[in-house]
Amino acid sequence: MVPLSRWRAGAAGLAAVALTFAVVPAATAAPVLLSQNKPVSVSSTGGSAYAGTNAVDGSTSTRWASQKNIDPAWIYVDLGAVAAVSQVKLTWDLSCAKAYRVELSTNATQWSTVYETTTGDGGVDDLAVGGNARYVRVFGTTRCRTGSAYGYSLQEFQVYGTVGADTEPPTTPGNARASDITSTSVKLSWDASTDDKGVVAYDIYNTGQLVKTVDGATLTTTITGLTPNTNYGFYVNARDGAGNVSQASNTVAVKTPPDVVDNEPPTAPGNLRSTASTANSVSLAWNASTDNIGVKGYNVYSSGEQVGSATGTSATISGLKANTTYPFTVKAFDAAGNLSAASNEISVRTKAGGDVIGEVKQVTTSTDVPWGLVNLPDGSALYTERDTHKITRVTQSGTKNTVGTVSNVSGTDGEGGLLGLEISPTFAQDHWLYVYHTSPSDNRIVRIKYENGALGQSQVLLTGIVRNRYHNGGRLRFGPDGKLYAGVGDGQSGSRAQDINSLNGKILRLNPDGSVPSDNPFPGKYVWSLGHRNIEGLAFDSQGRLWEAELGNSVMDELNLIKKGGNYGWPSCEGTSGSGCGNSAYNKPVRTWGVSSASPGGLTIVNDTLFMSCLRGERLYRMKINGSGTDTPVAYFQGTYGRLRTVEPNPVTGGLWLTTSNGDKDSTGNNSNTRIMNVALN
Repeated sequence: MVPLSRWRAGAAGLAAVALTFAVVPAATAAPVLLSQNKPVSVSSTGGSAYAGTNAVDGSTSTRWASQKNIDPAWIYVDLGAVAAVSQVKLTWDLSCAKAYRVELSTNATQWSTVYETTTGDGGVDDLAVGGNARYVRVFGTTRCRTGSAYGYSLQEFQVYGTVGADTEPPTTPGNARASDITSTSVKLSWDASTDDKGVVAYDIYNTGQLVKTVDGATLTTTITGLTPNTNYGFYVNARDGAGNVSQASNTVAVKTPPDVVDNEPPTAPGNLRSTASTANSVSLAWNASTDNIGVKGYNVYSSGEQVGSATGTSATISGLKANTTYPFTVKAFDAAGNLSAASNEISVRTKAGGDVIGEVKQVTTSTDVPWGLVNLPDGSALYTERDTHKITRVTQSGTKNTVGTVSNVSGTDGEGGLLGLEISPTFAQDHWLYVYHTSPSDNRIVRIKYENGALGQSQVLLTGIVRNRYHNGGRLRFGPDGKLYAGVGDGQSGSRAQDINSLNGKILRLNPDGSVPSDNPFPGKYVWSLGHRNIEGLAFDSQGRLWEAELGNSVMDELNLIKKGGNYGWPSCEGTSGSGCGNSAYNKPVRTWGVSSASPGGLTIVNDTLFMSCLRGERLYRMKINGSGTDTPVAYFQGTYGRLRTVEPNPVTGGLWLTTSNGDKDSTGNNSNTRIMNVALN
């Protein structure tokens, strides 16, 4: 959050902060003082004269003081009921906090950071915040007076808001549109949303990534720092003072023009050569091309088909057949998309034997997006088609047939639709398939009978998972405990990830009949872990441990080893980046990647080796599990097949099913160009 006294810093500064934590001004409704004379809990006191109740007695002549020379220290107030908190006013004594955070909670156990600073200077901090909470905490980590005779000291701790939580989101922003498009910027405008309490902010996204936040009175803003000659898909979400987020506006498609008119292609790469080969891969190198503006990268071809890409002058092409001769050429391209002439052609023969990652064979193609995939006892597989809402059976030889269409499925003009698919661990007896899908009103989990080659009876197990254009999650996985685990996105509202009463931004754990397991970490709740942004990969290892892969916003994607009841930090921590990452309550990721190198689409484990498919990164990572970590990830197929969505074991071949996800940024059926492949593991 931002101090009210500093609000005039403007939207440009606001946007930079919004990438770390949610930023909203105060709610438009007049706030009410909620904290005065309410119960208070503290980490310690410096004596009977400095009790925590002094901070909520309405007098600046009294104060709470923590025990001297102890870091951290905290104080929280119980408002008595959940309220829409909109303002926190802190009146510090000389012994103030240089570094502290303000946190909200509905249960005094799980806390969500809504303001954080490392430059506190005492005096009065008047902070605009947003969120539903019964408990509000100030958590100090560094004292202004670092001497051993001092602690933290608050004269007054005042919390303002509206009694009774605001759960109604704003209406959808209308008529989003673009103008003044340059090679590096675009002006975006939209029609105002409405809300029962008042819209306090608009969040602007590009295909699921937050790029800027403006206040609720602003309906036009300019997005800068764009890349010339690049496609973007911008949309807007409205947000109120309680943190409720609207559905997304229409998407505005923008292509920035080149910064200069460039019709001159690079020169052809020279001296293409093989530097190494194995049974299933070939390493290539070549001399750099030149260009009047600059070379952006290189594409590698075999028999006219692109099989790889690189930004430098070398590449390794994998997934080849052993003891086979392949021809290769390379072409350079620049930022304007001009493609050079081909390099010299060379022929390279792979060696006999086999690599860890063996030959890739195309099983079949699809005009839709294959999202979830399960193996059937007869050796065939079923997969969901995200945008047609069909479930299709495919044999090992590539024969396909539709087994049925799932009812009540709705797209989101983004990443919603028919998503995760899982098969009952007792399928031979009960014939249940488990499905995660978007409906017209929410995301939900259902189970459907699959008998005699067709879909039959269905049963809704769980509803009320907030849907949005992106961040719907959707991966399902049965654990060795017989429970169903579901990876759920935050629905484009980071605050939900820390709200224990929300299903979003979580891994959920269900009994097969949809009830809440009695041994879940939060009694009566489906929540198994929290603090997630958008989960698309879940897998269990031989020890029964759950691994998870999730998409970050603009900095880092994550691989996590999940602990029961664990908190993984979003939205105040993205990977290892963010002001909240120092919070000891957050579990740290096992691995992180820059979002352009990953954006996980799926995760599976074979022989305690993790395989993570990547969308934006267009590659498959292989990582051997070592204790609670992994060895160094090795990337395969970079630039070979495009976006990779789902990876699953193929028990018939001993390898992997691997699906692509090209043309997946809308909810239109049969407008994609995708493949289903088998990857050999040797």
